[in-house]
Amino acid sequence: MVKQINIAKALIRYNGKYLLLKKANDTYFPENIGKWECSGGVLKENETPEETILRETKQETGLEDKIVKELPSLRMTDENYDSQCKVYLLEAPKKDIILDPKKHSKYKWVAPENIKNMNLVLYANLLLEFFNNPEIYLN
Repeated sequence: MVKQINIAKALIRYNGKYLLLKKANDTYFPENIGKWECSGGVLKENETPEETILRETKQETGLEDKIVKELPSLRMTDENYDSQCKVYLLEAPKKDIILDPKKHSKYKWVAPENIKNMNLVLYANLLLEFFNNPEIYLN
């Protein structure tokens, strides 16, 4: 039986670069540990995707980001999971962050054109569409 998961992901921008977090833990995909991802997480019951993304980015980075806009949603599926993913562009108020060491071991601000060269988590290739076409999605 395929498990349905609703998640929200954030493309967090500061001075034209985007925040990537190195995973220290992963409940659903252990093979993601040590790989890079964008901030985000699973929606809690009775929580909107916007509430989720602001809660998750605060927990994972210590930042109180501002949502700039909603980007096209993504769907990630395999034999075990069917994930509906809301994606948001956020603006960070500063570049220094406080990591949650249970979730992430490092962070890095990366230019959009260099993100494809990072060792990314599963399904992050779906987010590359946004970074590969910044004039369409990230303005």
